[in-house]
This record gives sequence, C-alpha cells and structure tokens, in this order.
Amino acid sequence: MREAERRDISTRAAVVQRVINGVVQNPSVTLTVETLQKWLNVPMEAAQRILERLASSGLVREVQKGVWARGTWPGAQRDWY
Repeated sequence: MREAERRDISTRAAVVQRVINGVVQNPSVTLTVETLQKWLNVPMEAAQRILERLASSGLVREVQKGVWARGTWPGAQRDWY
C-alpha cells in the first residue's frame, strides 16, 4: 500500500522557484538562514535545507560565516563587489 504524500508539492515548487528567481535576478542579494526563513515564512529547518541545496547546486556560495551570496557560473561575467 502506498502512503499518501504529506507535502504540498505545488506550493513547495513555488517557494523554491521564488528563491531561485530572487537569487538569479539580484546578484547583490545576501542570504542567511534567518533572512531566508523570514522572507519565505517557512520553519527554520526548511530554510536551512533550502540554503544547503542552493549551495550544493552552486547557485549560492558562502562569502562569510553564515552569509551566502549568488555564486558564479562558468562563462558568466565576474562580479566585482
């Protein structure tokens, strides 16, 4: 017997897309777990998981302890800030 999915997949996808768009479209954005949690109105643990996945994908990089900024991609123009 298959267990019912407890997560709202469409809402979850919308949250992830909102984060990706916010980071990609704003190269000067910086994130912490706390700011991400407040911005998305999600539990702290969810914000931590989102930030970890963004980092593992290369979309963000840690610029100082606990502070994350948009990463760079091969071939992309280098940011000078």
